[in-house]
Amino acid sequence: MVPARPAVLARMVTPRRYLDRGYLRDNAASLYGGSARSQPEHISALMHAENRVGPALGYVYQLAAGAGWTSLPFLPLIRQPTLILSGDDDPLIPLANARLMHSLIRRSQLHVYHGGHLGLVTEADELAPVVGRFLAAGRPAGARDG
Repeated sequence: MVPARPAVLARMVTPRRYLDRGYLRDNAASLYGGSARSQPEHISALMHAENRVGPALGYVYQLAAGAGWTSLPFLPLIRQPTLILSGDDDPLIPLANARLMHSLIRRSQLHVYHGGHLGLVTEADELAPVVGRFLAAGRPAGARDG
């Protein structure tokens, strides 16, 4: 994957954003982009509402996986219709990654929305219909809601 900028990655090394609401508020814009730039307090509240922090070792494993794993060779093997959502202001996962995935997954659709890393939460009103249309289009003929 195309990594985030080093300054963003440096803020990811610590799980502090999950533990310290003030730290998250102060760093939300540079970590998540999108509406976190104009509403860092809102993002901080969202991320800390019912937050359950896992074990520190799990966080280390997650960071290690992000640094050392790539699914790139496997993407052309995906045969299922695939919806790729990506924000145009995501400091953690640059848009170039979504474009690369789209080029390698034959039956993929790329939807770029105006927003950041937390788009499924912060842009839910825009993205839910996109996901709904994608899922509805994949139904077999004659299928109905259960």
